[in-house]
Amino acid sequence: MERTTRRSIPLLAMLCAGTAAMAQMPPPHPAAPSAYPAQAAYPKENREAVGRYLAEGRKLAGVDLEADFNWRCLISPLDKNIVFGVQHDGLVPATRVFDNLYAIGQNAVSAWAIDTPQGIIVIDALNNPDEARDILVPNMQKLGLDPKRIKYVVITHGHGDHWGGAKFLQDTYGARVVASATDWGMMESPSRGGGPFASLVPPKHDIEVKDGDSVTLGDFTMKTYITPGHTPGTLSLVFPVFDKGVRHNAGLMGGTGGGSSPEAARQQIASLARWQGITKAASVDVLVTNHPVHMAATEKEALIRYGATGGNNPFIYGVDKYQRYMGVMSACSRVQLARMGENAE
Repeated sequence: MERTTRRSIPLLAMLCAGTAAMAQMPPPHPAAPSAYPAQAAYPKENREAVGRYLAEGRKLAGVDLEADFNWRCLISPLDKNIVFGVQHDGLVPATRVFDNLYAIGQNAVSAWAIDTPQGIIVIDALNNPDEARDILVPNMQKLGLDPKRIKYVVITHGHGDHWGGAKFLQDTYGARVVASATDWGMMESPSRGGGPFASLVPPKHDIEVKDGDSVTLGDFTMKTYITPGHTPGTLSLVFPVFDKGVRHNAGLMGGTGGGSSPEAARQQIASLARWQGITKAASVDVLVTNHPVHMAATEKEALIRYGATGGNNPFIYGVDKYQRYMGVMSACSRVQLARMGENAE
């Protein structure tokens, strides 16, 4: 057995401290700066218009919506590495957000359950059948919701990360699947709506809803509106939620990003303007989105679970703030249109 002399103890301590410090240091850069990924470039951008719309959006956002402005106007369109890092597939705790509304999705994409005495309405179904089976259903069960009571699965739009698990819920529980006719076409196309979802099997063609239709269970009514831009048939929803028995009106716009082409951006701007009118007339005061990062929903849900809300549900924005949020989304769509070299005016 080796002896440690008294004189060697300080040296040993220094070596251990140095090793621990080195372990906490970031790894060396694997490449020269010339190989670092760059932000997206828009060579045709109308720089003056981009600056004007950014200033308008930032002013409208104020302090309370600054993070939403930064995400939609600056981070999401410019730095996909940040987007992929923040909006990664990951498990998050299921949460009862309102008396009748439950968050049952994952970190990258939302799924919601609305509980009524006559059954459950699920909004969106995650990426694929495995996620529906292994995330969405167990999350419901953790919150005391029986998946056998699912009556409807409402699909907000035709990208596979929102409908990938719908066939599983349809086949397993007999749920009716609801989407716009246009986005049914996306789901059933050979590309399955684009992206990495071509191998998905869509649900059996079921209920087509039109603009102004309703999905009804007993006394519960959800209004549906077609708001093209993110996809041609994006479905947006207005429905009641209850906070300790007090009614509020929730608005979920089925896709707030619409910058893939000038035409899509113009559609999105028009849809956002119309959506603001619809939601203001309906006194919508609760913001719900179909990706958690679009409103820091995961963080808000944590505050609810820990009882750290100060008695104020963080999903209740109020009518004016909800309108400002959608106004910021509109300004960011104008920014994106100007980045593509066109003017929204």
